[in-house]
Amino acid sequence: MGENEAVAAGKPFNDEDKIHLFLAYFGILALIPFFMFKDKRSDPQKEYVYWHARQGLALAITVCILCVVMVFGQIILAFIPVIGWILSCLLWVCVMVVAWGGSIMGWIKAFGGVKWEMPGVSKIAAMFN
Repeated sequence: MGENEAVAAGKPFNDEDKIHLFLAYFGILALIPFFMFKDKRSDPQKEYVYWHARQGLALAITVCILCVVMVFGQIILAFIPVIGWILSCLLWVCVMVVAWGGSIMGWIKAFGGVKWEMPGVSKIAAMFN
């Protein structure tokens, strides 16, 4: 499908860009579409992929920060026998829900043609302009 056909079909991206939209919410691999499309933002379809790559990169950074905080939290919770272990497990589950939930919602919105701003993460993504 060509560029004009994609615009006529109402899709803000080309079929060739689907893999880049997928990578945008696949952790640190968001760097690939981020750098590939950074200089191509004059094309609305490439800007759409870049927008999602920025948001996916911000999600990956947020999850990494949460993991670092969790490691330090786990060290502190290790001094509280059973309750600390239970709290630590629950907090790790929360971090994984944020990571997977954000990625899945990002993919759904990206392939649906929507620029959905993730709460909190979109503020970090705005810094990558």
